[in-house]
Amino acid sequence: MNMRVLDPRFAAASAALGAALVLLARRRARRPRRVVITGGCGNLGSKLAAHLLRSPEDWSVVLLEHPAFHSDAKVAEGATCVLGDLADGGGAWAAALRGADAVVHFSAVNPYPNASWEESAASMLHTFNVLLLAERAGVRRVVLASSNHVMGGYKEKRSHGLVRPADPPACGTPLRDPAHLAASGDAVAYAVAKLTGEQLCKSLAATRRGLLPGPSYYMLRIGWCQPGENMPATLSAAGVPPEFQTQGVGGEAAAAEAEDVDGDWFTGMWLSNRDFLSYFEAALRAPAPPSGEAVLVNAMSNNTGMRWSLEETVAALGVAAQDDARRP
Repeated sequence: MNMRVLDPRFAAASAALGAALVLLARRRARRPRRVVITGGCGNLGSKLAAHLLRSPEDWSVVLLEHPAFHSDAKVAEGATCVLGDLADGGGAWAAALRGADAVVHFSAVNPYPNASWEESAASMLHTFNVLLLAERAGVRRVVLASSNHVMGGYKEKRSHGLVRPADPPACGTPLRDPAHLAASGDAVAYAVAKLTGEQLCKSLAATRRGLLPGPSYYMLRIGWCQPGENMPATLSAAGVPPEFQTQGVGGEAAAAEAEDVDGDWFTGMWLSNRDFLSYFEAALRAPAPPSGEAVLVNAMSNNTGMRWSLEETVAALGVAAQDDARRP
């Protein structure tokens, strides 16, 4: 019987290579995961960065922010901040994506429902550039901050029941009170920009089916997470914090009915700081979905009487909301 004798030099080299790979895997397992957060000095970006950096053994954080919106006070301790305009796809900021494990995309020219079409078109460009360059850079996880305003049209479709991520889009949240509508906008342009980002995530995931590994995509339709302490007592039927409402308009609700319908809707949208942080950390940690798929979930707190389904959220992220706007 013929026997093949293994060259000792080859065996030694193979053993050395195997040991090196094991060591590399162990080092990678120990090193903090590098997360790039766009809009890192904004309301949501700064909250998430500060939260992640409370566990520096798990996370390192790079913030991407436009020079006009940069604030040293909003840069979380321990974070690196890179300035740049995400509208410039060839900008130096793109280098920050190389070597990143994940990107969380919050950046928007106007992150509120009164965004104009011009502002929303610019926000779409931010999203396109970030997603395409993240794939090129070899990023393995992209978390997109979408918005419940993509489904805001269901506010007036009460017979529909629970609003689920798979339901057809209904962009915009028209308000019944004219003063609130003038101050806050109808959220149509804002929502279309968010929906466009969702569709691009789905397309990028689907077109990579069966190819080499690329990013996995988690999309969270965020409810109303106010700046600062974000308490239910400061929610209103206007749907936008007073400091971000259109100047020169506003006033009392035209009718109790408008206040009730719109107020109930926005109360049901509330997302507490605690639940926001829990959802986004879970989206960073969750296993990759099956090849060709992207994960889309609602992201609100567990508000009594709301019309948003969180079943899909719990199933995908493995965490459940802890807070309730109606039971603070």
